[in-house]
Amino acid sequence: MPSIGKDLAAIRSHLGLTIQDIQYATKIPVSTLKTIENDSIFTMQNEGKTYIRSFVRSYGRALKIDDDILVKALDQYEDGNYNDLLLQGYQALANKKEDATGELLNDRSPLVTDSSERPVDESDKKDLFSETGRSVKTPPDEISSEEVTDSVKEPGALTEEQSIEGIDNVKTIEPVKSVNEPSINSVDWANMGQKYSNKKTKAPAWLISLIILAVIAAAGIYVLYTSGILGSDDSEIEPVNNTENQATRGGLSLDLDEPITETTEQEIAGLLDDVLYVTIYAAFERLDPVRVWSDLKPRLDPYWLEQGSAIEFEFADTVRIRGNYSNMLLFKNGHLIHNFFDELFNDEENAVELTRSFFSSDTKWATPISFELPEGVAEPDSIVQRPTF
Repeated sequence: MPSIGKDLAAIRSHLGLTIQDIQYATKIPVSTLKTIENDSIFTMQNEGKTYIRSFVRSYGRALKIDDDILVKALDQYEDGNYNDLLLQGYQALANKKEDATGELLNDRSPLVTDSSERPVDESDKKDLFSETGRSVKTPPDEISSEEVTDSVKEPGALTEEQSIEGIDNVKTIEPVKSVNEPSINSVDWANMGQKYSNKKTKAPAWLISLIILAVIAAAGIYVLYTSGILGSDDSEIEPVNNTENQATRGGLSLDLDEPITETTEQEIAGLLDDVLYVTIYAAFERLDPVRVWSDLKPRLDPYWLEQGSAIEFEFADTVRIRGNYSNMLLFKNGHLIHNFFDELFNDEENAVELTRSFFSSDTKWATPISFELPEGVAEPDSIVQRPTF
């Protein structure tokens, strides 16, 4: 049956990306990415719906898939009528998947050992991936999640057509080992990191265009008004009191600036993920311990961090941090949070409080970069996510 995870894995393989590339771009652990690709994440009892949807949407963004399409596909999957919506943007993949499925249904003797399955005629083949999203009443052999994971996680092991066939209805596939597997020492890790860093630091083109147009419009209206073209029906310009003119200009500036600021903040809020992460770095001495509370884990738990180590903590709207503030640095997507104690300390909670509204004030918080470290401070030796216990 159609599968979001298998379609994402097929698109990743089609784009020539490895699962490690997706992990680098999303900061999601490889084990979680594998559960997305084999669909087992949707059956996990210890993960909430918000977590699952956020992970899948982050995976899709790394593949440049439109977020609205991802949300619609997730809604279809929850309703049980997902119909390969993600493959509609990759017509070549959709065609190969349909052709591969047709060949498998037409000649199944080399792959299926159970001879009791009824053959599928031509009319059934056409209905497998129809636009209505209907599935065949008696599906072909089901493939296990472990076998799908094996077929996806080795990009050099199968051809593109074979990977599409293995995602849907093939019961067992023995991947062909690459004769000359690349050595880990032959990979140019420095250039690879620079490539993805450059991609992440680019601001969206539509946002830049919107800001430029708004500035040009404001400047044009200001010039027309000050030159006397606007607001005057007479050919001669009557003298205007300087105080009144300044008051009018102040009112015009207020009318122009307020909508632009409001629109920009809404756009920035839309760029942030449903689940946000803040990184606590024991930069100077051991944190013994640091205590963290978040709305996704509403309990003030202690965490011991050795000097040079860092932990990422997730939250939806609010996270509170208490500890030796002089020995720690806080980051959001690699951006250093300056003067967090002076500006963000909550006396009632006796903790530094970070909120979603704080990160909606600037577009930089939505763009991942390399760690912005003070002079003389080295990068973290290790970065892990908050342990679940």
